[in-house]
Amino acid sequence: MSRIGISSGGVVFCEGKVLIVQYHEGGWTFPKGHIEPGEEPKDTAAREVLEETGVDAQVLEFICETHYTNSRGEERNVHWYAMQAETDEVALEDTFSDGGFFDLEEARALLTFDQDMELLEEAILVMDAY
Repeated sequence: MSRIGISSGGVVFCEGKVLIVQYHEGGWTFPKGHIEPGEEPKDTAAREVLEETGVDAQVLEFICETHYTNSRGEERNVHWYAMQAETDEVALEDTFSDGGFFDLEEARALLTFDQDMELLEEAILVMDAY
């Protein structure tokens, strides 16, 4: 029996590029993290992006909620937000082996999960409105 975690994540754009990170296991994805008790999902998204990458991103709009199993076999329900950053500098925490802002074609080629590619397309539509 598996335990389903509730997470929140952000698809962060900066000057037409998108922020993605690579776990030590090799999978590329968007920053996300566990929602703490009493914390709003959008606040989790902003906090986790800042803690994991050093990028201070502004939450713009809720995108959707997804469910998938990550590269470590953990099931997740994730609340996703479109976010905008003013900087493309990234300072990764120890959880990740690589990461940064990539142009959209590079990001599409690197993303590990099909749901992340679908999410990127939805996030692009949201960002086009800004």
